[in-house]
Amino acid sequence: MTTLEGVRLKPSAWTALHQRGPWLTRFAVAHMVILAALLVLMACDDRQISGVNIWLKPAKFALSISIYVATMAWLLGEVKQPRWLIGAITLIILASMSLEQILITLQAARGTTSHYNIATPFDSAVFSLMGFGVATNSFAAFLALLLFCTRTITDRPAYTWGIRLGLAIFLLGSAQGFIMIANQGHTVGLADGGPGIPILAWSNQAGDLRIAHFIGIHAIQVLPLAGYLLDRGSLRIWTRVTLIWIISLAYLALGLGALHDALRGQSWFAAWS
Repeated sequence: MTTLEGVRLKPSAWTALHQRGPWLTRFAVAHMVILAALLVLMACDDRQISGVNIWLKPAKFALSISIYVATMAWLLGEVKQPRWLIGAITLIILASMSLEQILITLQAARGTTSHYNIATPFDSAVFSLMGFGVATNSFAAFLALLLFCTRTITDRPAYTWGIRLGLAIFLLGSAQGFIMIANQGHTVGLADGGPGIPILAWSNQAGDLRIAHFIGIHAIQVLPLAGYLLDRGSLRIWTRVTLIWIISLAYLALGLGALHDALRGQSWFAAWS
């Protein structure tokens, strides 16, 4: 908090986030710069992979990584100890997300796919490294979950449970990647790369495993925010905690419903076709 001629000023969102996790915050900003560069490439290069611009996937991942890393910077900033564990989680996230973005962008630059691509030994090695990066990042998220399971944020019980449940569902969403690997793609009922909704490209003609994955990994934004808003009200503690559990279970049910329909080959966006 700064003071200007006797007036107390709240720190900007950037300052607050940077104070909580300086390295993660810088990394998030760097990926927004990468996103801007990839959008320029999309405008200048009309080559396509699986029916979409070759730079769309690395652009989407740059945005997703930026949001994820900024979220972890905020959440980890809620606890200060043990510093070695927070530092280890931070380092693992930085390394794993760097590996993921580099490999996805590399494959786009080569004019080929990154996920489920085992066409050559090199492509297979890239995909294996990407899987290692995802698994490593999931380990970091698991460590964060254990950390928050031993910490309670004073006077904010719903927020605390929102973080715990958000991280748990995030891990389930990440684990769904194994289903995609077993399916050798994210589309069920058709080959990847068919018609889909704008921007996200989720299939509007078949099941798409990416929908449940998206719901799962964004639990770490939705549920802590829901808990934070509940704690700002005047409800009793047990009521707030009960409500965040109900919201979390409903959110989980939404993700499981998306997974169920995808595995049956049913599109949630058939009306877009």
